[in-house]
Amino acid sequence: MTGWRLGWLVAPEELVPAIERLAQNLYICPSTVAQHAAIACFEPESIAEYERRRGEFRTRRDYLVPALNAMGLTVPVMPDGAFYAWADCSRYAADSWDFAFDLMNKAHVAITPGRDFGRHGSERYVRLSYASSMEHLHEATGRLHDALGLRG
Repeated sequence: MTGWRLGWLVAPEELVPAIERLAQNLYICPSTVAQHAAIACFEPESIAEYERRRGEFRTRRDYLVPALNAMGLTVPVMPDGAFYAWADCSRYAADSWDFAFDLMNKAHVAITPGRDFGRHGSERYVRLSYASSMEHLHEATGRLHDALGLRG
């Protein structure tokens, strides 16, 4: 149900009062649709699908984290919830902002600089998502290897 939290609408001025009346029932509490969808998440078929997907994310994590560590982009804590790895890039750059921008240009791999997630030491870290296919993760790590000068 990710993505059901926020939204916006462009509408003719004369419809705004009616839309506001409707919207007040959508953001004061969970909508009826969202509540029924949440209940459906506990059906055996839904739980089976959740477990299948969780296994896929574990496989991706278990591929990406060792690959990053081998490249010198050390992941200090194994991810155990979301699908992001927090990696130390200080071996290659003093500032994660510059490092992320450089990799985007050289490797065509988008990573997020640490400053988007706080101030304490964040210039040393980047965040990488493994919410992509294994095929894309293999391609991305290959590009990172090349951009970091780790291949021929």
